[in-house]
Amino acid sequence: MDENNRLMDDDYLPDNIQECHKVIRDLRAEVTRLAAIAETVSLLQQRVAELEKQVRRRNRKIFGQSSAKVPAESLTGTGKTVYDSYQPNIDAERAALQIVPEESAHGGGGRNIPKAGTVPRTIEHKITDPAKLACPCCGNPRLVFGFKVSQQLDVIKTAFELLKHIEYKYSCPSCDGQVIEASKPYQPIDKGLPAPGLIAHVAVAKFDWHLPLYRQQRIYLAQSVSIARSSMCRWLKEGADLLRVVVERMRKLALSSRLLQSDTTTMPVIKNGLGKTHKGCTWLTRNERYIIYDFTEHENGEHAERLLAGFTGILLTDGAAEYNGVIKKGATRAGCSAHAFRYLEDARKDDPEQADAAIAIFKRLFEIEEIGATLSEEERLALRQRQSKPLLADLRIWLDKQLETHLPKSALGEAVTYLNNQWDALCVFADTGFVPMHNNASENGLRPAVLGRRNWLFAGSVDGGHSAAVWMSLVHTCRLHSINPFEYLKDVLTRLPSASTADIDQFLPDRWKALRENSPT
Repeated sequence: MDENNRLMDDDYLPDNIQECHKVIRDLRAEVTRLAAIAETVSLLQQRVAELEKQVRRRNRKIFGQSSAKVPAESLTGTGKTVYDSYQPNIDAERAALQIVPEESAHGGGGRNIPKAGTVPRTIEHKITDPAKLACPCCGNPRLVFGFKVSQQLDVIKTAFELLKHIEYKYSCPSCDGQVIEASKPYQPIDKGLPAPGLIAHVAVAKFDWHLPLYRQQRIYLAQSVSIARSSMCRWLKEGADLLRVVVERMRKLALSSRLLQSDTTTMPVIKNGLGKTHKGCTWLTRNERYIIYDFTEHENGEHAERLLAGFTGILLTDGAAEYNGVIKKGATRAGCSAHAFRYLEDARKDDPEQADAAIAIFKRLFEIEEIGATLSEEERLALRQRQSKPLLADLRIWLDKQLETHLPKSALGEAVTYLNNQWDALCVFADTGFVPMHNNASENGLRPAVLGRRNWLFAGSVDGGHSAAVWMSLVHTCRLHSINPFEYLKDVLTRLPSASTADIDQFLPDRWKALRENSPT
């Protein structure tokens, strides 16, 4: 039997030492080759799993709901058991506080006729033709005996007003000289074309309605008013330079508060000389009174230290490393449970049995926060100590078990690692009555920046990014206090140029609203 046939015969065994050694060497080589292939396959499987996880997150970010929600009905196994076990405690708290679960309100149909902001106009429809008014029975003209009323909503184009300032000069007819002049008020842009209302309108259209300047230019041109984009860009910069003192005052007051929330998002910006965009950063800092935006060329921790310099209260973030310097300088880190929940939601795709157990605990923690939403700070703290602390203790037990069994690179491993690294920060809320359990308010506050980014595409310059931050701070702080941004900006741009530094506080959005509400007129 030749060598090839012997190798193909499964029953063949070598009958000499040399062939035996050769077979052993061949088998060792084959084992080594197969081990290398197995390692490559394992690495590729891990890579595929990682890419699938990234695709799921990206698809949810683009096409799905941004909030992480797992219906209680979808929990299975241990998760359902854990969730159901806490129901008596939740029911007892609701009963003690006399909270009745609200039924979802039906949206209804029909239409709502807006009352405020409209100018009523009555159009009467009459029959004036004598032939039509003649009664077919007797021929006498028919008389009005009633009417029916219906309503429609119409629109008229924006009215632009050309203001002509005439500054009269006065002199004494009996003396030479002694001339005085009636001067117009200081303007937001000295010797400029735009009045305060026009600057406010352009700013609100861009930073509240997210209309790029080229689109505004087309809208105004359709109304027979030609305004160049370059002019509007210059107006926004000069207006921001004027208003920056108000935003800096907001920042100073915010830094003295006991709690700040912060988050970041990217903002493409064109740098002079590059001819292309690079990734800038929009920072949001907020408390219960003010929302402050900042723009920087990079997302570095040094910017967070500069923007939050001197803050020693509680800083609620998603755990980003950019804030580590602020924490080292005296602030206390608080964590975002919603961020942790999203990690668990991603892990649920791969290991629902284990992930659901932690998700069930988080869902009950969120329910406790809903119960405490209307309570005083002291009552909310007592509720958290009574109900949230035991839940966190159970979550810690689950976490310690998972740390021993799950690989850090798996989806559940990433969730477990995040929870473990952020554990102390995630528990801060339970020992206070004023720290939120999550940072959703900051994330929601960045939505205008994201919407604007999709419409503007980029900031035209670094200075443009700084100007945008000023306008967004004022516009969205107005929204926080239910203030009409146009009315606020028009009034501030009118009065601020002639105001002294000591009067800046009256232009803070919350103070401005209070003064308006307390004004007798």
